[in-house]
Amino acid sequence: MSPNRALISGRRPHESPEDQPLRAGESPAAIEDSRMRFLGGFLAALFIVAAAAALVGAAYNVAASSPDTPLEYNILHAIMRNSVEMRAGDDIQRTWTEEEIGKGFGEYNEMCVICHAAPGKERSSISKGMLPQPPLLAEAARTWTNSQLFWIVRNGVRMTGMPSFGVTHSDERIWNIVGFIRRLPQMSPEEFRAMESKYKGMERDEAGREHH
Repeated sequence: MSPNRALISGRRPHESPEDQPLRAGESPAAIEDSRMRFLGGFLAALFIVAAAAALVGAAYNVAASSPDTPLEYNILHAIMRNSVEMRAGDDIQRTWTEEEIGKGFGEYNEMCVICHAAPGKERSSISKGMLPQPPLLAEAARTWTNSQLFWIVRNGVRMTGMPSFGVTHSDERIWNIVGFIRRLPQMSPEEFRAMESKYKGMERDEAGREHH
């Protein structure tokens, strides 16, 4: 770039765009957030174009027995991740009582363990044929905030097999589930079996009240 053009652009000669000072009011975090949103939007647009082409040509194989390509997986995962992060809002820091953890365990063991497994307990045979594969929450829970986990459980994720429990469960019951999911990464198989024994035979009515 010539010195005159550099002066017109507001940069000193031999100064790259990366070397320029931040604009007023901008922070590195805000710039990084903008870049990530742009990347998410670009990937979404790319996926839409590819999906339209596949629909017209019937080229996309909808069989669950046909694994996603790395490109398909990365695009779909980025869309899902960005969507949840945008809608879940700021994280809510909270703690749970042992009673709430126990209630969350009962819900999880009844409805979630068949797809998401648990310490010492595998997924069911049904979930092994799902695409995408349901995440193992003892590992995946670390990558989501409390608010994001709540949003996912409450609203579900379309085209993944993850249902919306907000249709049948109160927010209080969903927060109890989130509380138990938060406990999963630190839980041993022995601790999970102990909770199974403790809460065995406990039933819940539609309001989430427990009955022996």
